[in-house]
Amino acid sequence: MRPSRPCCPRWYPPLCVPYLLGLQVEFRHDIHAHPEAGFEEHRTHAAIVAHLAALGITKVKVLAGTGLIADIDGEGPAQDTANRGKDATTTVKCIALRADMDALRMAEDDRSGVTWRATTDQAAHMCGHDGHMASLLGTATLLASVRGRLPVGKTVRLLFQPAEEGPGGALPMIEQGCLEGVDEVYGYHNWPTVPLGTVAVVPGPLMAHVADFELTIEGRGGHASTPHLCIDPIIAAAHVVTALQSVVSRAIPPSANAVLSVTQFNAGTAQNIIPNTAVLRGTIRDVNADVYRTIVERVKAVVTSTAAAHQCTATIDINSTYPVLLNHPTETAHVVAVAQKELGGPQAIHAADLPKMGAEDFAYYLEHRPGCFYFLGGAEEGRLNAICHSTSFDFNDRILPISVRLYIRLLEARFGCVLFD
Repeated sequence: MRPSRPCCPRWYPPLCVPYLLGLQVEFRHDIHAHPEAGFEEHRTHAAIVAHLAALGITKVKVLAGTGLIADIDGEGPAQDTANRGKDATTTVKCIALRADMDALRMAEDDRSGVTWRATTDQAAHMCGHDGHMASLLGTATLLASVRGRLPVGKTVRLLFQPAEEGPGGALPMIEQGCLEGVDEVYGYHNWPTVPLGTVAVVPGPLMAHVADFELTIEGRGGHASTPHLCIDPIIAAAHVVTALQSVVSRAIPPSANAVLSVTQFNAGTAQNIIPNTAVLRGTIRDVNADVYRTIVERVKAVVTSTAAAHQCTATIDINSTYPVLLNHPTETAHVVAVAQKELGGPQAIHAADLPKMGAEDFAYYLEHRPGCFYFLGGAEEGRLNAICHSTSFDFNDRILPISVRLYIRLLEARFGCVLFD
């Protein structure tokens, strides 16, 4: 599979076409066909290690069970006279680039029509992490070929992280030292509704803080033919679902970003039995701590009072998971400058519909180091452009050369070197 020229309008490094892109696509399709969920990415891990070894990248360390880091050290002159990266500083010695490895615990639509469809129904790459890994390996391929141009004392660290979809691989990666010696960290996520060849990014909040909730409504069960002798938790829980819809719409200002979704309703075991309990589960998403506190207070009040109005009691369990993903302004400016230069000017940058209410554990890296996370568009006319997490999603392979190109140019800018003319 080879991209048309518009996919990379101004830059084709050696190896990029067709050799490099062919390797990237082959790797992605193989990983897509053999998906593995969080902390189970054993085959994926082995495939990455094999590719790195073939490139002569041996400075590899296993972290977080199935994750790994790989360092590519510069072997070139300490100062490149061309000094392409005028904004680079001598203090930037190590830049980390991250790719997530895990698939979702879901099945791919068997009508997808792709020859690389998942060979299991237990997991599927319906978010594009297969493409993110292929991007990072493509970058590694180019970097391995130009170590002599990467200045000595400069290191590119590849972060291959498990379990982004949950329970979260970033924290154990950090706890086990993946950011030791790192000055800046960058990563991207494909986004199928943003046009191909464009970048969606803003400084500050890019993705949401997320909290999971579980609400247990307790009543008194009995025979379905005598509901008057029971306290029906299903009726109470149904009213709770409806009442929760007023939390964001009536307690949170329209200018704030917040979402509350009930995603599970579980109750009962038989058609002729009113159960004792009903359980509701869902998520809260926000980008502001005060907004989150208000939502939690209102959820507790609404659920407790609504359950009581139906003679039931409620147990409320709310747990924060990933924090708000906050892009650092300076590092975001670096990404914007590179993207505008390489992808055609200011029109290549999109800020509409940001922040996204999805969550990303890349947020933890940005709590520890300056950096930037951004979206690369994959939408094309005539393509399905299915959204992430849908059963018919498939990463757009034409993103691959763009992603590598931006990584390489970003490294050049930050290290003050020329890797490819």
